[in-house]
Order: sequence, then structure tokens, then C-alpha cells
Amino acid sequence: MDIFLVRSSLTIEKGAVDDGAQSDPLRHLTAEGRQIIRALGNKLRLTEEPSFDRFVTSPLPAAMQTAELFADRVDYVGVIEVLPALSNNVPPQVVAPLLLARGSSIVVVGDEPSLSSLGAFLVGRTTFPPLVHAQVSVIRDRQPAWCLRPGDLGRQLLLVA
Repeated sequence: MDIFLVRSSLTIEKGAVDDGAQSDPLRHLTAEGRQIIRALGNKLRLTEEPSFDRFVTSPLPAAMQTAELFADRVDYVGVIEVLPALSNNVPPQVVAPLLLARGSSIVVVGDEPSLSSLGAFLVGRTTFPPLVHAQVSVIRDRQPAWCLRPGDLGRQLLLVA
């Protein structure tokens, strides 16, 4: 089983759009954020030739945009499912079974701290390295495998204490 944790890419700064009334959850991706997630998807497609059973995303706009752009770049043509539990501080013990029932190769798009809490639960540790914006961290058979960060030339070992 492969779980790909993907953190939403770069978003607009609070107050940078309209009159500053836009709240944090409603942020959307910047042009740079869109470029970054497209580039990571391209890199993954070229190095891994991934095949995914399911894409699951938080309902937050930046996460949904990240999921759509990433899915396009890795040639995923299935439905991108919105899972509200990924953004509502739902404990990972509740979220994990919902995800694991969806297939053997799943992309989960969300934000921190939910993703690192989920990662820690999935690998059976108390902590998991926080993901930077647009980072992809892979858990293979409930073990930390590797990660790909913006600016990296290739994938790096995913080290968990």
C-alpha cells in the first residue's frame, strides 16, 4: 500500500486579495504555487510512472487546486474525492481507516498539521516531519519511504524519528 501525502502549494498571503477580508481557509494558490505543483507532478511522472487508485483532498480551495493540478500532471483521470475530515481537526485514527479503504495507492492532499499527524499515525510513530508547501511524502506499506520537495533535484529519504 502506498500513501502519497501532498501538502497544498503556495497560497496568497492574508490581506493580499480584495480588502483583507479573505480568511485563511479560503486562500487559493498563487501563480508560483501553481507552477511548483505542476513541476513536482511532472517530475514524479517522469521518475516513478505512478498509478493511483484514488485522489482524496481536503475541501479547502488551495488543497483542491493542488489536487487538480497534481492529478493532471501525473495523468490521473479519475475522480478527485473531497473528504471534509481532512480539514476539520479530525483525529488521524478516524481519518486513516477512511483512506485505507479507498485503494492500495492513494494521494492525500491537505495541509499542516493534519498531514503530519496522519503520517505519524500511519507509520506508528508519535511524530512525522512536517511537510513544506507542495511537498510529496510517501508511505509505503506503513513505512516512511521518500519525499520530494520543491527545488530538490530528486527524491530524498523520508526520515522519521
